[in-house]
Amino acid sequence: MKKTIFSILNGLFLLSILYTFYGTLRSSLLDISNINDKVWAFLLILFSIICILFIPTNTRSFIQKKLKQFFAFFKKNIAIITKLLFAVGIILQVIILYYIHVPIGWDVDGIHASVTELVKNSPDSIASIYLSKNPNNNLFFFLMYFISQIGNFFHQSLGNSWMFWQLTNTFFMDIGFIFIFLAAKNLFNKKIAYLSFYLAFIPLALSPWMLVVYTDTIMLPVISITLWIYSLTKKKHNNYLVIVLGGLIAISYLLKPSSIVFLIAYSMIKLFNLLTDPKKINLKKVLLITLLFCLPFAGTMKLFHLFEDHQKLIVLDRNQAKPWQHFVMMGLTGSGGFSEEDTRATISIPTKEGKVNYASEKIAERIKNYGFTGYTKFLMKKHFNNTDRGDFGWGQDGSAQIYVQSNDPIQIFLRDTYYQQGEKVKTVRLFMHLMWMITLVGLLFVTRKKFKNDQDDTLLAILKLTILGAFLYLLLFEGGRSRYLIQYLPFIYMLSANGFYLQFATIKKNKKALN
Repeated sequence: MKKTIFSILNGLFLLSILYTFYGTLRSSLLDISNINDKVWAFLLILFSIICILFIPTNTRSFIQKKLKQFFAFFKKNIAIITKLLFAVGIILQVIILYYIHVPIGWDVDGIHASVTELVKNSPDSIASIYLSKNPNNNLFFFLMYFISQIGNFFHQSLGNSWMFWQLTNTFFMDIGFIFIFLAAKNLFNKKIAYLSFYLAFIPLALSPWMLVVYTDTIMLPVISITLWIYSLTKKKHNNYLVIVLGGLIAISYLLKPSSIVFLIAYSMIKLFNLLTDPKKINLKKVLLITLLFCLPFAGTMKLFHLFEDHQKLIVLDRNQAKPWQHFVMMGLTGSGGFSEEDTRATISIPTKEGKVNYASEKIAERIKNYGFTGYTKFLMKKHFNNTDRGDFGWGQDGSAQIYVQSNDPIQIFLRDTYYQQGEKVKTVRLFMHLMWMITLVGLLFVTRKKFKNDQDDTLLAILKLTILGAFLYLLLFEGGRSRYLIQYLPFIYMLSANGFYLQFATIKKNKKALN
């Protein structure tokens, strides 16, 4: 029965990734008119090299020999090379941000303005107005307020500058890369850890997402550290680390409620294991771990809400808060993403109960109007909108970046490369999209693993179910662009790395068999 259920899960995962990959092939990012002439030249050279490799000549043998030497050197010195690349990446991040730091609009600007223009304990302050409507960003606001105060301690107004905020954001992203590696090493092995690291580092480290100081990128270190703590509980068999894990997942939920899908996936797989292999489960141990997790989880949630009620920075009007039904309602119209019309309608209703009733009525009305066939088609199209862009929707939200003109050729070049209205940003988007397609290929490879009823099967099942849960969550709630995938990338990269590791191991095994 366990093999059957895991096979069904694997089959559903395979179908979803195949459909997702099909969507990436249809993406506008692969429109050849968007590709820079210089990129075409590079692709032509790369294609020529690949062609040469298939020609049985001395040139082919020479290239193969050099490539083998290069990969052997890289493999032998991968630790020091990775550290050097990471250090160089950090230096480049600082240099790039020095030239391109710029205000970012929408919710990012809402949080920044809330912190920098804070009038303490005033119902008319930007913070009070914004956070009353968007209480899901409360913890993020208090976090950035605390960080800004640290910056201001060292230099007046430093903590309120966009340069400081975007450096902080990039610092968080870098922490995420480190803990993706550490978590993958503990959960699997070093090879998978390096693959996970590079799948994350290459497309994201120098991407435009350095500029976007928001919960999407902040979730990279939070989720990665959570996975690392989880890996320590497995590696060291230390049940008391579950206490830390409970607090971390509560923080993750408070920052980004949609991140809770990992906990749901984990609970479902563990419960299924309990039902199918009851003899292997120590019930007392399960109850102890559940208690050790639930108490800090509930305690962290309660403490934060108590803090919200007693803090003196902002005044929260609970009647202004958008209910979760509002986000389901928005997810049922247009592209399945943000709707200005729905938002205005919800905000205009004075009471929380009224907002819930209005959104619930609209949800029922829209589903009825779609009908079964129409709703299915809508969800299929929405999934493309949620997953088909490897740049994770850079520039889809907000307006073009506003900046002071410059005569510095480096600044002009970098702005043209990174800002959403820049001409060269098409190349960055294409590169990120190709890396996303490579990542999806790894997810396809992992479905080929044979079932052995071991710990790896359980762990991979949790990761697969997490990703399926993420896809489902984005179908039911506000989605419409691939930005929402960023919070799930640690799971995606680790699972993709497992797929490539499995594929490389299979190729190596087949070569040995032939020899």
